[in-house]
Amino acid sequence: MIKLYHTMIIWYTRLIAIILFFTGLFGFFGGSIPHFVQLDLFQSFVYLIFGAVGLKLGFSSSTAPATRSRYATATGIFGLVLFLIGITFPNLFDIFHLEIPEHVFHLVIGVVGCLVGDKKDVNFC
Repeated sequence: MIKLYHTMIIWYTRLIAIILFFTGLFGFFGGSIPHFVQLDLFQSFVYLIFGAVGLKLGFSSSTAPATRSRYATATGIFGLVLFLIGITFPNLFDIFHLEIPEHVFHLVIGVVGCLVGDKKDVNFC
């Protein structure tokens, strides 16, 4: 059971890190898909940082499972906060311009990250 959770958290960390990293890069170079997604510079920078940290944690063999679990929880909270900001203030201070596809993206990242990262009954030693 513990081995299965460790494998799951490794793959979650890697997958989310790759998605966030390349979404951040796309935001810098592509920017938007009209009427679908509009990535701002600040939002792309945040995605890029979260993705780079996740790549380091996901592909490093010396990273402890507890650290990966904290990363999953942090990305989950990050996703849920962005979801709530997007629902309540879609154009927050003209920094974020969040559309419905981004709400779905943030909600999925938030829920899955919190579910994967919340394993208090697993011994990480």
